[in-house]
Amino acid sequence: MKLKICGCSSEQFYNGLFHLPEVDYFGFIFYPGSPRFVTETPAIAAKKVGVFVNAHPDFILEKIKEESLDVIQFHGTESARDIREMQVKITKWKAFGIRNASDFLQCKAYEGIVDAFLFDTKTTLFGGSGKSFDWELLNDYQGNTPFFLSGGISIQHVNRIKQLNHPKFIGIDVNSRFEIAPKQKNVPLIQSFIQQLKHENF
Repeated sequence: MKLKICGCSSEQFYNGLFHLPEVDYFGFIFYPGSPRFVTETPAIAAKKVGVFVNAHPDFILEKIKEESLDVIQFHGTESARDIREMQVKITKWKAFGIRNASDFLQCKAYEGIVDAFLFDTKTTLFGGSGKSFDWELLNDYQGNTPFFLSGGISIQHVNRIKQLNHPKFIGIDVNSRFEIAPKQKNVPLIQSFIQQLKHENF
């Protein structure tokens, strides 16, 4: 199981966050409407995910080059055509807000276009709500694209995460429930979370 820590910033470079070996991806949000908005990223060994919300393709391409991004995550209302027309060789993820089973229907158009989906809680915001959706709904996802689970995941969810057995489930994305404040992650809490998960999942 992969682990992504989202909502990161360069200010956390010296608190040990980016030296946690069990973290596969660190996410950096390039969306001005987010309290976790950043304009740059630190040089780190782990893979960097750039999170974009309805951003202009030229801006995305610029950030891929400037920040040496490994993954781009589309977290807005980008269409499958928008993503397909981005002629760039990089791993692509698409986020979807989930409230009921019918929300998975929108995923079909993106099959074969992105490398993974990210299922977040459906709200009026573009992520970062700190709220979870009903994980039982994951049983209704019948697509072929692997997915990350997101949306209000906290240390209290450890046992439930261990019980997830969907064949396309590949990882989790955590953010606001592991913060002291926006862009300031609680590293000891993240370490405890990893410790509770790693024996069976890492």
